[in-house]
Amino acid sequence: MNKKMIAALGLCLCSIASFAFADTGNWKYPPGKDVSSRFAGTVYRNDLIDLDPTYNVPQTNCISFEPGSRSAWHVHGGMVVVGLDGVGLLQIDGQPAMIIRKGDVLQIPAGVSHWHGAAKDSRFQQLVIYDKNWKAPAGLKARTGMISDEEYANLELVEAPRKAVPAKGFTFAAEKFNSPNFNKPVYLGRTLTTPNAAGAPAYSYVFFPKGVYNKWHMHGEGQILIATDGIGLHQMRNGEIQVMRPGDVAYCPPGETHWHGAAPDSSFAHLAVSPAGKHTVEWYDFLDKKEYKKAAVK
Repeated sequence: MNKKMIAALGLCLCSIASFAFADTGNWKYPPGKDVSSRFAGTVYRNDLIDLDPTYNVPQTNCISFEPGSRSAWHVHGGMVVVGLDGVGLLQIDGQPAMIIRKGDVLQIPAGVSHWHGAAKDSRFQQLVIYDKNWKAPAGLKARTGMISDEEYANLELVEAPRKAVPAKGFTFAAEKFNSPNFNKPVYLGRTLTTPNAAGAPAYSYVFFPKGVYNKWHMHGEGQILIATDGIGLHQMRNGEIQVMRPGDVAYCPPGETHWHGAAPDSSFAHLAVSPAGKHTVEWYDFLDKKEYKKAAVK
C-alpha cells in the first residue's frame, strides 16, 4: 500500500518517532507469565480460554507488552487481535504498521506474515483469538526476523480501521439495551462477528451499570464470560457467588443454570462467548434481591 492509496482511504500517516502516545499506568488485566525470550523487550502471556471439546472455542490469550516491546515477523493460524488497553502496533507484510487502540478488532489470515507489539511510549494489552492447530502448508514462504530498533523507530503508521469509538468507561462500543431478562437496562455490543479469521464464535460485549444483573438462565450450548471492566458477580445454581474482575474467566457448561451481572457497588462488563453457531437460552426468575444485596464486594 503506497502513500497515495493511504491518502485516498483517509488514513493518517505518521512516524513512530513523532507520534504522541500515552497510558503507561498499571496493567488493567493480569499479565500472566513472562514470555520475553520470544520477543524484543518484556512481554507476558495469560492464557484465558484453552481449546477443549466441551466449548470448542479457539485458544484465547491476553498478551501484555511493555512500551516498545514487540514480536518478530511470524505466521500462524488465522487470528483475531482485539485491543484491550493502551496503544499497540500491528503490521501485516506489505502494509504500513497500524496503531491499535482499546476496542479495535483486527483480523490476520492464516499463514500471513506479521508482527505486533506496543507503541514506544505505552504499555499495550491485547486479546488474541487464534487457530492453534493450524499447520503451515509445505513450501510456505514466510517473512521472519526481528524488527530492528532503527526500523521500529522509523515506522510509517496508520490508524487501524474502527467501526465505533467506545464511550468513556467502556472497553468496546455498545448501545443501550432493554430486556425483561435484566432488572434494569444494560449496554450491548457485538465485538467479534462471524465468520472471522480465527473460526471463532461471536464475542458479545455486555456492560452492566452498578446494581444491574440478569435472571437465572440456561444456555443449551454453554457460555464463557471474560471480565473486561469493573467488578461483577457470577453464580451457578447451588454454587457460591464468584467475584469477577478484569481478566477473570467464568464457564457455564451446556444445560447448567447461572446468573451474572454487576456487583451492588460497581459497574461491570464482560465478553460473552456462546460456543455453538446456534444459541439457545431459557430464562427463569431473578435472584432474590436480599441475596443479591448480601453480595457486597470488599
